[in-house]
This record gives sequence, C-alpha cells and structure tokens, in this order.
Amino acid sequence: MAAEPGSRGPSPSDDDFDDRLKAAQKRRETEKSKWKQVETRGPSGLGIGMRIASEIVAAILVSVAIGLMLDRFLGTKPWMLILFIVLGSGAALTNVVRTGQELDRKQREAKARATEQAHKKSAAESEGQDERRD
Repeated sequence: MAAEPGSRGPSPSDDDFDDRLKAAQKRRETEKSKWKQVETRGPSGLGIGMRIASEIVAAILVSVAIGLMLDRFLGTKPWMLILFIVLGSGAALTNVVRTGQELDRKQREAKARATEQAHKKSAAESEGQDERRD
C-alpha cells in the first residue's frame, strides 16, 4: 500500500533523534568557536587602511568646506581656506596617530591575554601530571 500524500512515513526512534540532536549541537558549538577566533584576531590590514584613509579625507574635506564658507562670508578669499587646510591636515595627522596608538594598545592587550591563557593552561596541565604521578 502506498503512503498517503502529506504523510511523513515512519518516524525515527528517540535514540536516533538524540544522536542527531547532539551532533547538531556539537557542530553549532564548533561554528561558534570558529567565529570567536575570527572576532579576537582584530581588524584586517585593509580595514585599518580604509579607516585611516577615511579619517584623513573627512578631516580635510570638512576643513576645506569651513574655509570656503568663511572666505565667502568674510571676503578674505584665500586666507581662511589656507588656514583651515593647515588645521584640517593637523587634525588628520592627529587622528592617524591616535588610531595607531589605539591599535597598538589593543594588540598589546590581546598578546597579554594570550600569554596569560597559555600560562593558565600550562599550569593546569602540570597539575594534572602531578596528580597522575601520585
């Protein structure tokens, strides 16, 4: 006799379901750990470069816009533009230095955390070896 349309057929046993559920949970945990490793690596070189480039361009564009507007309203044709280009370039340089310091600090913190975890892991392993000897 053929199966009726819409019927699922025989249902899997509870043991089979539990095995599949545990396997799916294990796969999900390994995927989560992969994503955590990716997140802890930090930004890529391209991302850092794009961030710095956008900060430079934004600082200079804003300063040029302010300089042009002030020149128009005050009638000091090139002087405010020149002044604000210098100020914008200084602001861009300051932002680049600040970004570099921030990235360096984050890298040192990540390195310190990794060293601390390695020490904890080696201490735990040495304790486990001591217990096995007893």
